Amino acid sequence: MIQHKLKYILTSLLFAIFIFSSYAQSIEVKKVETNSASKDDIAPFVMDSVLYFSSNRKHELLKSYLNKDNEWVYRLYSAPLLANDGIGSENMLSKSTLSKLNTASINSTTDDSKIVITQNQYSTVRKSKGRENLLGIFIIENKKGKWGRPSSFKHNSRRDFSNAHPTITPDGNTIYFVSDMPDGFGKADLYESSFINGEWTTPVNLGKAINTEGSEVFPFYHPSGKLYFSSEGHNSTGKLDIFYTSKNDGKWSAPVKLEHPINSESNDFSCFINSTQTAGYFASDRSGNADIYRYSSPYPSFPDAKPQVDDGFCFTLFENGPFVSDTLPYKYRWYFGDGKSATGLEVDHCFPGPGEYNIELNVVDTLINEDLYTVASYNINLELTQQVYISALDTIKVGQSLKLSTENSVLKDFVPKQYYWDLGDGNKGKGSSLTHTYRNPGIYTVTCGAISETKATEKLSSTRQIVVIE
Repeated sequence: MIQHKLKYILTSLLFAIFIFSSYAQSIEVKKVETNSASKDDIAPFVMDSVLYFSSNRKHELLKSYLNKDNEWVYRLYSAPLLANDGIGSENMLSKSTLSKLNTASINSTTDDSKIVITQNQYSTVRKSKGRENLLGIFIIENKKGKWGRPSSFKHNSRRDFSNAHPTITPDGNTIYFVSDMPDGFGKADLYESSFINGEWTTPVNLGKAINTEGSEVFPFYHPSGKLYFSSEGHNSTGKLDIFYTSKNDGKWSAPVKLEHPINSESNDFSCFINSTQTAGYFASDRSGNADIYRYSSPYPSFPDAKPQVDDGFCFTLFENGPFVSDTLPYKYRWYFGDGKSATGLEVDHCFPGPGEYNIELNVVDTLINEDLYTVASYNINLELTQQVYISALDTIKVGQSLKLSTENSVLKDFVPKQYYWDLGDGNKGKGSSLTHTYRNPGIYTVTCGAISETKATEKLSSTRQIVVIE
């Protein structure tokens, strides 16, 4: 059962502070110092600038709540986030409505109107005596500024399986969670259930694209549409690693593993990712006990990014030359230096591309079709605009994969160290190309910028708009 499997999952983590620079923008991972000493802190979640987490430390001075293995149970704690990335005073959530036994995770909607938690289904020692106390999902609603009592998820089971680690979508209408209910693919699988017509629908397994023969646990749904989760499969180290996926056209994409040093050779699990996906929290047992770490991977900003230029080499050429009488057989003829010519004092011409062209304006005797003399002669050097050029379709449909590339960029002597993308919908990325799927219709401004390999202060960036339709 999950309650027992969690004992394996909830092992320790830690590392002081370390920074790896193998990527263009370093990822910093720093332990969050708590008061748990040699015990485990897991399942971080941030709400209203407060860090919530679950810990199996000794919770009360005079009482000890132990599980069947004679270990302290997990209870929820909160601590305000400080400006220096540290945390303030830690306090156990001691509401009378919460279980005196395991309360192993917490998550909420964007507006904090609905909270989902994991608890033992029998909330006290007296009620659980002589019974297997499986884990279940409980929902707490905020009505008129007051929190109600935890309500048991309709599809919990007190006898056959555990449900745990719920995460809820921003609108409060879908829950993703882990369960060891029968007919799954592995030891613990991820499921989803939606709130329709006042009822939570029968849970649906996320399928083989996500669930493996091992354990998939601690899902976290991000407002961008990404579903983060921890898994022993998907080419992990054999222990838990953190991955993300997203649903496109009703199908889950292949899981993507988060970068090192977020993932390590140890168990890394239960993440919270901030709205810009540049920082977050996770748990890991890389130094013994399970501890909480904060990571940051700040994407550089490109405030000077301007709409990219689609270079065209079409011009109107004119010359205020000497008067030529209409009664005489003389005309002006332009030679553009690209093998083409045109007649007239003012002409329009499109050059075939960048390059150096010699322009001549001659007076021509049309009777003998010969040039009499040259009125003007000059060279022009046409160049492509130096810019990060974003190659992509202008218009796509919701759910359609969009390929974006910088292959047509004009960099001249600028050598990019890395490309950074802001896709305009809360998602970010790195690399010279990527594929993205928009979940909602609208007009999105995509920004792509690069930092110079040789000059850290030198940047090059552009924007372009993508129209997404139903």
